[in-house]
Amino acid sequence: MKTLVIHPKDITTDFLSIIYLNRDWTIINSNVSNEYLKNEIKNHDRIIMLGHGNDKGLLGFNRLLIDSSFVYLLKKKYTICIWCNSDQFVDKYKLKGFYTGMIISEYEEAINYCVRCDSEELLESNLLFANVIKKYIDDIDMLNKVKLHYGSMNNNVILFNRENLYYSLVGEISLN
Repeated sequence: MKTLVIHPKDITTDFLSIIYLNRDWTIINSNVSNEYLKNEIKNHDRIIMLGHGNDKGLLGFNRLLIDSSFVYLLKKKYTICIWCNSDQFVDKYKLKGFYTGMIISEYEEAINYCVRCDSEELLESNLLFANVIKKYIDDIDMLNKVKLHYGSMNNNVILFNRENLYYSLVGEISLN
């Protein structure tokens, strides 16, 4: 499966680079034009989008890097959307694949969602999350395996995040 990773450079989401480390995938992590992005999406089977975002799409380089203008292309692809509230974007446009709701990866987010933690628990959660996604990204049962292996009953961040992981195959696609 030809895979494209869109991960705008941002030190607060660098831990997600574990997911595509040592993989033979196309990686876009610099500011490129919408035309270039659309062309790359057309030429790949799986689109992995990582970083910060909201219900409107993936943020990067002081703009919405992926927004509703990309949906006509993304609907034809298997997607992995890992950004805060990507569930609202995925559900609205009926995309296929793995995605997240609100995910805590920074201390301020934990405070905003009343999740008690310290910096060690945040780091543990971030690293475990990225490593588990990397391990099961090609698994047909990705959601269940990620939820099973991304776990610690003593880490409130992990407990919160595990409840905000989703998977949808609206229509038929091939993972091969």
